[in-house]
Amino acid sequence: MREVLDASERRKLEVVEYLYFTGGWVTLKELAQKTVGSERILKQDMLQLRDYFSKEVLQTSHLGVRLVLPSHKDCDDLYRYFLSNSLAFKFVEMLIYDETKTVFELAEELYISSSTLFRLIKKLNLSLADYYVQVQTNPCKLISENEESIRYFYISYFSERYNNLEWPFKTINQTIFEQLLTFIAKKNNIPLNFADFKRLKLWTAIPYLRVKQGHHVAIKSSNYSKMIPDFSKFQPLTGIIEKKLAITLNNEFIEQVFSIFINNNFKFSYESLIEDTKTDPTVKERVSHHATLLHNLSNQIGIPILNYQHLLTEMFNISHFVFKSKEGQFPPPYILFNSKKDFVQSMEEKFPDFITLAFSNLKEYEKKTHEKYSETARYEIIYTLLIHWDHLIPELYNQKDKVRLLIVSDFDIEHAKMVQDLLHRFFKNEIITTLYTNPTFSLKQLNNHAYDILITTFTLPFDDKTIEQSCICIRNVPTKRNLTDIALAIEQQYKLKKHPFKSKVQKFIQF
Repeated sequence: MREVLDASERRKLEVVEYLYFTGGWVTLKELAQKTVGSERILKQDMLQLRDYFSKEVLQTSHLGVRLVLPSHKDCDDLYRYFLSNSLAFKFVEMLIYDETKTVFELAEELYISSSTLFRLIKKLNLSLADYYVQVQTNPCKLISENEESIRYFYISYFSERYNNLEWPFKTINQTIFEQLLTFIAKKNNIPLNFADFKRLKLWTAIPYLRVKQGHHVAIKSSNYSKMIPDFSKFQPLTGIIEKKLAITLNNEFIEQVFSIFINNNFKFSYESLIEDTKTDPTVKERVSHHATLLHNLSNQIGIPILNYQHLLTEMFNISHFVFKSKEGQFPPPYILFNSKKDFVQSMEEKFPDFITLAFSNLKEYEKKTHEKYSETARYEIIYTLLIHWDHLIPELYNQKDKVRLLIVSDFDIEHAKMVQDLLHRFFKNEIITTLYTNPTFSLKQLNNHAYDILITTFTLPFDDKTIEQSCICIRNVPTKRNLTDIALAIEQQYKLKKHPFKSKVQKFIQF
């Protein structure tokens, strides 16, 4: 939804993103070429951005500009800045709490003219079309042919707009609402960790707010009614919750609040998934296709799935979940930054062959199930595969050929051995090291040694560019900079090397 930002906001976002992902000094000339702005305008942007980020974060010198975030912050803080300062998103957030106000009333609250707000709404509607949502005027509210689309949009917005320590829902008592959720989870023996509880709060708070505004969705399954406790048996706790939240705890209300889980046939355990395969042919077929996908992928790369039941359940949940508001409709699960795509692409840099195989197997799954996912939905699914497959990443690293280091020291051979020990301490299973023991040394003699990276304790007079690119000079003990350079060189070697997978046939549960 970057299009709803005004030209100045959009340009600043592009500047900050480029600085963040570049990670070093960038000249204004280069910034101007990469963004839609002149050097003069960019100088003004820098002054405004430094008011928020501080000059310690947004640094300037004769070398140019660079962004240095404190160690306790990441790029999500950058996107929150633009969301929190955007007039368009302030307006959208206001609508979840009050759907009775006119354009003129809201324009007054936002300190803008009604004509400006009308233009903003027109721009918003162009972007909101991707989410299958629109803004209606007088009174102003979000509308859609499917109420679930509105809920999904707000889930995406609030997850990106606020950090984990903020409670963004000003009309919901956080403590009492959390008590309600933990009570229901406990009664159903559903364990909650920090990330799961954060997601649960968000995915239920949005439906809660929509229900309070009088918006309901059709509940597609009665299978979850047995999970709703008889609240009358748990007084006075449930009475306090009802009073504090001004609600009535009955089946209809709870089903609406948990509608995202119910209507997406979400499985809270492997056991419940298998139970459904016995009575629901569609679920049985889907689970069978998922099992085939995982079986094929595991065999292709020769890595077992140690937590197969868990992974199968998670893949089932995400693959037909992915915020699908209607058959064939996959609204983007983000507003400004697709973190799941960024994660998968980061993994692709390290393991390109595996990611290619994963997408290829997902494509086969789509053919068999006659499903057609959007690009963002595919990235969500591959993200789920990557994080829920136990020990996948270490095993993929283990399948890579080790990088060969040749160590040459002009101090002592014992010094070379010490450097060797230190490098194995820092890089463990990633390297094979060899000590250079010849009595004479020349660049020509290096051709007789098989190595990927040359480690020396002295400067070499380079003529051969190939040697220059694979040589790192250290002094005495490897410094932090030396270790960083070696790590980068190892990663580069991983990209250059071909790493054939070690296929092995394994047995999986059949459905």
